[in-house]
Amino acid sequence: GPGPPLCGFRGAEGQVLELGPDELRQQDVVLAELCSCRVLLRGNPNTLRVSGCRNCTVLCGPVSTSVMVDGCHGCTLALACQQLRTHATRDTQLYTAVVSRTILEGCASIRLAPYSWTYPGIEADFEASGLDLQHCHCDLVDDFNWLVPDQPSPNWSIIRKDEQVTCWD
Repeated sequence: GPGPPLCGFRGAEGQVLELGPDELRQQDVVLAELCSCRVLLRGNPNTLRVSGCRNCTVLCGPVSTSVMVDGCHGCTLALACQQLRTHATRDTQLYTAVVSRTILEGCASIRLAPYSWTYPGIEADFEASGLDLQHCHCDLVDDFNWLVPDQPSPNWSIIRKDEQVTCWD
């Protein structure tokens, strides 16, 4: 039969959307077809999928396993997770703490910086997630569309320190 209802938001425009620790705890969260929204996910999901979003800011607490970003344009995402896979996405900023390497497929104009979002209780969420920030990276990237070994991919870059967002309020 059908699985449990998905946690997340779909099809909203120009809204502030929020979920807290009790709603997110070890859930599989889906954000789909959002436009010009600000999404605050304070807590520890199991997985996160961000699909078909335009001009959104998505701030998410630590995700225990994997995050998939697919078909997003003009977004800013703050993501801490084991695994991050970004597909068919462009003009997007990723503030990340990833245990393994970030994977890009069919992406352009991706800009990366260290995860910098914080909220009351985030330490407990990191503990629950099993992620160790000491062993997370923002700059280890495999770009499946750039296979020239000795040259950096033109599809992504690191955001200069003086241009990075440090206050998210």
